[in-house]
Amino acid sequence: MRGLCYNGLAMPPRFFRTVLLIVCAMIFAAAIAQTSLLAQSEGSPSAVSSASNPGTLLVFPFENDSRVASLDWLGEGLAELTTERLQDRGLSLLSRQERLAALEKIGLPDSARFSHATIVKIATEADADGVVFGRFIYDGKTLTLEARLLRLSPPWLSPPYTQSGTLENLLRSHARLTWQILCALAQKNCRQTGADTDETSFAAPPPSLRTDALQNFVRGVIALDDDSRLRALREAARLEPAWDRPAFELGQLYFMRHDCDAALQWYSHVPPGRADGPEAGFNTGICHLLRNDAARAEAAFAGLLERSRSADPKVRLPEIPEVRNNLGVARLRAGKSADATAEFERAAALDEEEPDYWVNVGISKLAAKQPAAAVSPFERALKIDPKDKDARTLLISTLESLGRSADAAAVVSEAAQSGSGPTQPTSRDPVAQVRISMKFDRTLLRPGGNAPAGQPSRGTNSQKPEVDTGRK
Repeated sequence: MRGLCYNGLAMPPRFFRTVLLIVCAMIFAAAIAQTSLLAQSEGSPSAVSSASNPGTLLVFPFENDSRVASLDWLGEGLAELTTERLQDRGLSLLSRQERLAALEKIGLPDSARFSHATIVKIATEADADGVVFGRFIYDGKTLTLEARLLRLSPPWLSPPYTQSGTLENLLRSHARLTWQILCALAQKNCRQTGADTDETSFAAPPPSLRTDALQNFVRGVIALDDDSRLRALREAARLEPAWDRPAFELGQLYFMRHDCDAALQWYSHVPPGRADGPEAGFNTGICHLLRNDAARAEAAFAGLLERSRSADPKVRLPEIPEVRNNLGVARLRAGKSADATAEFERAAALDEEEPDYWVNVGISKLAAKQPAAAVSPFERALKIDPKDKDARTLLISTLESLGRSADAAAVVSEAAQSGSGPTQPTSRDPVAQVRISMKFDRTLLRPGGNAPAGQPSRGTNSQKPEVDTGRK
């Protein structure tokens, strides 16, 4: 279009000159913004360190750039160390399981190398506010660690932070690297010049942690079969008995196997104040319920509930409906029906859309010889989940016990019309049908207590697993 060329023979009309001026201004502004972001990411960390709350962080496995295949385990090991040490300083971190869940939802393998854009996508899916990622290089003598911090909002990428040392001094080099990350996260985290920044400056993992214990732990958590996991984790626990992470993972393995005797033994090695302490305490209470030890179960759940009233932020836990529900189960089994009802009603108030809590309210009313008061909670549970056959059975039997045969027949007819199948009321002891919350939702331990977007806020399981009390 010759008319757009600036020359002495043909000047563009005023309209086109105006459009060109606007386009040039937009390009110029974009260039300035890009330059500013680049300078911010490569310069001082003041842009991010000014924030007092870094939010929730996700740590990725460090990439092995040394091409030494025997050190592949170290990538996951450095991620575990970073997570544990940042948690030790009071920061909120996502677990390895939460990272794997986000990857599975997106459809990405855990072993892949990710671009910055993909890292942001994974972090967004996991509901993280920032990401720590890095790499390591080993030349046979010197191990060099490198980490970077990526914040999502506002977007900010730190310069690389590096530390070098021998493989034998891995824990010390990593401790110094962690302090660099902490300082980048918030200026208040920085230590004074000359302050101790080696492994003794962190309480967890223990300063005595041996590299071979870390190696066995990592091989245990990434193993594909349970027997390999058990062998590696037991060896890690033997090499470093003061470290609670292998004990917790062993407890989890036995808990999933329904071997409560073994699970309780390992859970007992996890201090309540550690990151895994609340879940270990919760599962300990479940094991006591499954073993029909109502007194010990009550003590376990009451201890967790007591922490929700603590004034110490390092001890305080949020009020978790699953804890309230299971405390109610323990008290109901101990014959404390009024106390149990109060716990179930509190759980239902915390999570009104969980039908199990309403079923338990109704059961506790029946245990207290108040069948008329049980009708409403059973109806509420059935309204939330129309396919809940046990809730329908309890409602029908309760209505019939009150002489409300017509109402009971209406419930049966409604079930038949909806295709839910026939319902046969049983004479089972209602207390035996009380529902235990089997899953501890760690997302509620984060600041704000919110579950990741797109995921259920809480999950319960009313199916009581069989218990194998024999050791394996």
